Amino acid sequence: MKTSTTWLSRYVDLPWEPRELAEKLTLAGLEVEGIETIGEVPDTVVVGKILTREAHPNADRLSVCTVDVGGETPLQIVCGAPNCDIGVKAPCALIGTTLGEGFTIRKAKLRGVRSEGMLCAEDELGLGTGHQGIMELPNDAEVGAPLATILERDTVIDWEVTPNRPDWNSHIGIAREIGAVGGRPETFRLPQVELPGNADEGEPPCSVEVQDADLCPRYVARVIRNVTIGPSPEWMQASLLAVGIRPINNVVDITNYVLMECGQPLHAFDYDLLADHRIVVRRALPSDKLVTLDGVERPLTPDTLLICDGERAVALAGVMGGANTEIRDETRTVLLESACFDRSNIRATSRRVGLGSESSYRFERGVDIEMTEWASRRAAALMCELAGGELVPGVVDLYPSPYEAFEVTARFARVRELLGVDISAERMAEFLRGLGLSVATMDAERITLRIPPHRRFDLLREVDIIEEIARLHGLDNIPGSQPVARLGGRRAVDTYYPLEEARHQLRGLGLDETLTYSFVNPQAAVRCTGVDPGQLVQPCNPLSNELGAMRPSLVPGVMATVAHNVAHGNDDLAFFELGRVMVHDGENPEERWQIAIILSGRKFASRPGEEKNLIHDFFDLKGILEGWFEARRLAPACRADQHPALRDGTCATLSQEGVDVAVLGEVNEALTADIRLKHPLFLALIELDRVLAVHTAPRMYSPLPQFPAVTRDVSFIAGSSLTHRQVVEAILGLGEALIENVEVFDLYEDEEVLGAGRRSLAYTVVYRDRSKTLTDEEVNAVHDRVRAHLAANLGVELR
Repeated sequence: MKTSTTWLSRYVDLPWEPRELAEKLTLAGLEVEGIETIGEVPDTVVVGKILTREAHPNADRLSVCTVDVGGETPLQIVCGAPNCDIGVKAPCALIGTTLGEGFTIRKAKLRGVRSEGMLCAEDELGLGTGHQGIMELPNDAEVGAPLATILERDTVIDWEVTPNRPDWNSHIGIAREIGAVGGRPETFRLPQVELPGNADEGEPPCSVEVQDADLCPRYVARVIRNVTIGPSPEWMQASLLAVGIRPINNVVDITNYVLMECGQPLHAFDYDLLADHRIVVRRALPSDKLVTLDGVERPLTPDTLLICDGERAVALAGVMGGANTEIRDETRTVLLESACFDRSNIRATSRRVGLGSESSYRFERGVDIEMTEWASRRAAALMCELAGGELVPGVVDLYPSPYEAFEVTARFARVRELLGVDISAERMAEFLRGLGLSVATMDAERITLRIPPHRRFDLLREVDIIEEIARLHGLDNIPGSQPVARLGGRRAVDTYYPLEEARHQLRGLGLDETLTYSFVNPQAAVRCTGVDPGQLVQPCNPLSNELGAMRPSLVPGVMATVAHNVAHGNDDLAFFELGRVMVHDGENPEERWQIAIILSGRKFASRPGEEKNLIHDFFDLKGILEGWFEARRLAPACRADQHPALRDGTCATLSQEGVDVAVLGEVNEALTADIRLKHPLFLALIELDRVLAVHTAPRMYSPLPQFPAVTRDVSFIAGSSLTHRQVVEAILGLGEALIENVEVFDLYEDEEVLGAGRRSLAYTVVYRDRSKTLTDEEVNAVHDRVRAHLAANLGVELR
C-alpha cells in the first residue's frame, strides 16, 4: 500500500518527517517496504525559456532552439519535442547534469548541429509518465531558477500491510493510525462531503436487485448526469501517479482516488449502455459471458458473482468492470456503484480467472461496510465538482442487515501481566479511544469496547485489545526480561521417543518411510476402512473437496502412494507410514497413532541369479511384524480374521494379552482395481497406542552359553488345520528345562502322496544345558517325550 505524505496531510497533522514517520509506524506494526522522494531533481536542472525555434537542417523531426537559462548568453539546444514553441518555459538540464541511471548531459552534435543541454519531459526527470513533449512550466516561473525550488516535493511510503489489517489499505486508515500513534487522534479528520439537500430524496433513476445478499451485503448506487469526460485536475493526477496509478479521465480517476483515499472500491458505468437502466447482482448462469476492461473474455462458473444489467453481465463483481459499459469520451451520464462483497468469494473468483486488481485486493481482505455509502457520496460530489456533473436525486442503498457493533472486554490486570508494564486504566482507555473504539463500560477492573466496522476483522478477543495497547504504548518501551526456564517432564511420558523408536525399528527391518496428508477425500476415507461416514471428522472450511476429511485410517494414504509408485514404474515396494488418524467416538473425536506397512514385488531386486525373482508373500510381512514385536520384547498371538481392506482367507490379527494390536493380509480387489499391480499387495496396520500401552518386562541379559547345543528333528503328518503355533506351544508346554528353541524347517503337501487335507511338517528342537555338556542318552530321553506328547495331544502321525 503506497501513501503520499502530501495526501496523508489532508486527513491528519503529520507529527514527524517522512523517515521518522516510517520508523514510528514500523515500531507500531506497520512495516515499511520502501521510501521514495518525488520532485527531487538535480540543481543543474533549471527553468529555461525558449527564445527562438528553427527547423533542423538535416532532420525533419528535430528543432534547433535558443534557450534563455538566466546566463549572459542563451544556449543552443536541439530538441525533438513537438511543443518546443517560442515563449514556452520548460526544465533545461545543463551540461554535466546526470539524469536517471547514469545518463549525463554533454556537449554534442546532433545531425551536425551543436547542442548545449537538453529540454526535458516529465518521465526524463522522474516526475511522471508523460513523454509526449517537454514539460511545460507556469508562465511566472523565474528563468534560471533551479527547478527544485518551484516543484512541490512529496514522499511516497510503501507499506507492507498484513492481511488482518484491511483498514490500513487506504490513506484514511493510515492517517487514523498516525493520529493514534502520535498521541494526537483529535487531528484526524474526514473530508467534508457536500451534496444537494435533495440528493437522497425521490425515486432513484435506476433499479437494483441483489439476488445473493450473502455475497453482496450492501449495494449503493447513484446517478450523475451531464458529466464532461476530460482530464482530471493536476493535483489529482499527481496524487494518483505518486501511488502508482495511471490517470485516465476525470470520472475514472475519481473512482481510483476515492479507492486510495478510503479503501472502498468503486465502479462507474456508462448509464446509457445499461439495458433497462437496471442492475442485478447474481451468480453466473451457463449462458453468461463477460469481456473485462482489459479485453479478455473471462471464464465464469456458478460461484462467480456478476453485476448484470437487464440483459447481460456488465462487471465481474469486486474484480473488474466489463468492456461493454466502460466510461467513454461520449459518456454523459454515469451510474456510480459502491458495494461490499464477500471476501472468500472475491478471493476465489480472482484466483480462478487469474485476474487481480486494486479492488479485488481490498475486497479479499475485507472493507468497512459502513464506509460504502460515504465513499459513494464522496465520489459523487467530486464528479459534480470536477466533471461538471449534476447529481440526480434519489439513491439506492440495499443494506438488509446493518452492521451491529459487537463488544470485547479486556481486564486491566491481564494487560499488565502480559506486557510487564504498569499502565494506568485511564491511559489504556485513552489509547483505545484514539483508535476509534468507543467505550461501552469501564470500571476499576475491566473495560468493554464496541468494535467499529473498520476493525471488525481483527479485534475479536481480549488478547487483540492487549496487542493494541502494547503497540500504542510502544513496543520499545516494554522492558526485556529473561525467559522463565521450565524443566520438561519425565522421558518415560514423552511421546516423541516412543515414536522415534518405532520408526528406527521399522527402518532397521528394511522398510522406507513415507508421509502423506492428514486430510483425505471423504469417499476414499470410508472405502474399505470399516469407518462409517458419520464417524468422519470434517473441517468446516476445507482447502478443497479432495481434502474434505481427516483420515480415519492410514489405508487411503498408503494406497495413494502405491498407485503413484506403480504409475511411475516402481513395482517393488517395501515401506511404512506412521501417523495420526481421527474418528468420531460419539461427541468428541478420538485421535490415535497408527502404522501402515506395505509389501509388494521383488524382495531382492538388485541381487543376481534366482534370488532376484523372489516375490514378497504373506509370510514376509508376518515376519517383519514378528521381528518388530520381538524388538519390543512382545510376542503377540496370531489368528485368522477378517478386515474390510483385506482378502478373506489371507487376513490375520495379532493380539497381545487379549488386545488386538495389528492386522495383516493381502489387499482386496476393491482397493487395487484401479492400480495396475504386477504382484500381490500386502498390508499391515498396527495400532501403536495399544502397543505402547502394553507393559513390557525390562530387558534381561545373560552370559553366552559355554556348552554346546544338541539338535534333534521331529517330523510328522497332520491335518492341514494344525497351526504352527499349536505345535510350538505343545513342545514348549512340556516344561522341559533342556528345550531352548523350536523352529520349523519343512512343510510338504501332496494329495496323491499324503491324501487330501494332510501335510507333512518337520521341526528342529534345540537342547542345551548351561551347566554341562549333554549326552546323547539325556537328549534322546527328552526328545522321545516330545514325540510322544505330540502324538498323544495333537493326534499327529509320527514319521
